[in-house]
Amino acid sequence: MKRTMTDTAGNEDALRQILTAHPLTAGDRAYAGIIAVICARLLPRMLLKDMLGCLPAHDYAEPGTRLLATLRTLGFVARPVRTPIRRLRPSRAPILLIAPPLPDGSPQFWLLVAEAGRLVAIAPDGAHHAPKDVPDGELFCLSQEDHVDPLSLESRRHRRHTWLRALLTTFGALFGVVALTTAMVNLLSLAQPFAIVTLYHAVFSRGDMPALPWLAGAMVMVFLANWGMMTLRAHALAWLAARLNYLVGRATFERIMHLPAAVAQRLDAKDQSSRIRSFENISDFITGPLTVTLLDLPAGLVGLVIITVLMWPAGLLLLVATGLFATIFKLANRRMRVLTSMSSDLATQLQRTMVATFEQRETIRLCGLQTRWADLQQGRIARAQHVALLMHRLMARVEAACSFTFAASFIGVTATVALAGQRFALGPTETLLVMFLSPMVLAPLHGLCMALPRYEQGLRGLEQINQFMQVGSEIEQDRLRRRLPTLTGRLDWRGVTMRVDDGRALVLGLDIAIAPGESVALSGAAGSGKSLVLALAHGRVAPSFGTMLVEGIDVAQLPLRALRSAIGLVPQHPVLLPGTLADNLAMANPLASEAAVARVLASVGLDGLDLAQVVTEAAEDATSPFIWQFALAQALLASSGFLLMDEIPNAVVNGKFGAILKNVLQSAKGRLTVIFVTNRTDLLELADRVIVLRALQTPLILGADQLAEVA
Repeated sequence: MKRTMTDTAGNEDALRQILTAHPLTAGDRAYAGIIAVICARLLPRMLLKDMLGCLPAHDYAEPGTRLLATLRTLGFVARPVRTPIRRLRPSRAPILLIAPPLPDGSPQFWLLVAEAGRLVAIAPDGAHHAPKDVPDGELFCLSQEDHVDPLSLESRRHRRHTWLRALLTTFGALFGVVALTTAMVNLLSLAQPFAIVTLYHAVFSRGDMPALPWLAGAMVMVFLANWGMMTLRAHALAWLAARLNYLVGRATFERIMHLPAAVAQRLDAKDQSSRIRSFENISDFITGPLTVTLLDLPAGLVGLVIITVLMWPAGLLLLVATGLFATIFKLANRRMRVLTSMSSDLATQLQRTMVATFEQRETIRLCGLQTRWADLQQGRIARAQHVALLMHRLMARVEAACSFTFAASFIGVTATVALAGQRFALGPTETLLVMFLSPMVLAPLHGLCMALPRYEQGLRGLEQINQFMQVGSEIEQDRLRRRLPTLTGRLDWRGVTMRVDDGRALVLGLDIAIAPGESVALSGAAGSGKSLVLALAHGRVAPSFGTMLVEGIDVAQLPLRALRSAIGLVPQHPVLLPGTLADNLAMANPLASEAAVARVLASVGLDGLDLAQVVTEAAEDATSPFIWQFALAQALLASSGFLLMDEIPNAVVNGKFGAILKNVLQSAKGRLTVIFVTNRTDLLELADRVIVLRALQTPLILGADQLAEVA
């Protein structure tokens, strides 16, 4: 039986053979064998391609550590067990045993499972042993607990965390470093004015010159320690920003790739790429001056308390200044939120227009729309520049108000100290302390107001990322669906109606039962919905009304990723991706044997092809017979009961590819269910039945003896 990436891991012997021969695990039979045992017994519904995707790319650690990391990637939680193996109860199974390596360095693994009320130890080769016959070692109880993963939907729902907040909880140790360095920076920042005041009091007030070198050295040490703590904090924040940038970029890209096909087709590619870049605002926020300002606020609050204790009128004046800064920030933030949203929307529109200009420049030129198109673009640019001007004006006003508040507050504190210093018994030391601490109170507030645009951009980026990560992926949806049955090629469309985005019914009331091994052609005028029906058969779209049954099961109950991977498809625009030709074939079915690959290549006229040839960049030449032959080979390798082919250009069919295509269609009868799009009479004659799609009418279902009506 041909094994494909849509097969599950339930067959232990077949899975062991695959892993033993796989390049990532071929060098470690014990590791490959125990993974096969664990997946076959504990993850029987897992797809092979998902399991292989969890394997480590290289030997980055000793086998035991690598095995535990792989199990974590597979979704297991491994908790150490302290109970001796001979005292374990079957209720605690499954348990992983990692024993000391053999004298030749080979690792030893066992999986302990409960069978017939007793524990059984299973070796990597599948042999069963009694627990007393296996050596002692480290024991780990294996369980699958979604709530343990802070990023899982269940965990986030219970903790009421957004996705980014849940991600940040995984950096607890780093936040401890940032908090500790921030506390040291705040303490040293407060120590600086005390050091200066102590130096002034000892040298200038008491004339203690012998103490000058010691005090000066102590002050230098305080400054150097403060600089060191600030540098360490900056490095920690930079590492955090870089790590978050990588994790969020990878997670959002993975989410885009795993969006339900029906959702992904409605989304604009430019919008999704902008989502990946939106986190740059957040990483800039973390490493920018705004974060440092927020971290320095505690030192400012402590300074305010000290000033209030020494001289409450000066503290009251600074408290009023704090209120003014808060008012400025709140009022300006209301306006900045609106302007930032407008600027973001206009930037997206400009990006779309620029991309559309390059994609449709020939059409624009042929229709004589250059002037009109340029006017539209100039209008958008003008609106974007106007919004930018409004933002600059707003920040100019904020800067003026903040600078005035800062200067007035400092002058007010200076005047208060000069006029009422004697009343509060302030000596030169206390006076200097108040004067040094006042800027420490006002500077963070001033910086917070001046960083208003970056603050709003960061909040918008957080909101966009969290909203996007709330969209369900096909992986999450497929977990709730039943297992994909063995595909024989049986397909039923019952009263299927397909509507387009504007609400029109493009396909109306399609009713047909396709038997295994039957060949069905889709025919009709341009725009009648042929490619849409083919996408429906491939599981990329859902019917607006009606039902599609695959092997007698509603497609809504089946895992769509597995279904699409099991269906061979020749798209309307086939491409070769960068890499070798062998790599491109492996994307269709990496488990295909060399004999199967050679047989398929021979059937499409590519026997003797050098699969080591390298494709340096994505190749898409619709007139090249080779790319169609290769696409057909990929489809045949991936096919497990169904073969779908979109319309192929007449220029290609008229060449040597036409004979190859006809031969494949004839040889597939009774073996594969083939659904292909064509309006050519010579290809329609090869179909058992023809579906003729008509605008706003029920499709015609014609047999082989009625093909003359199609012509």
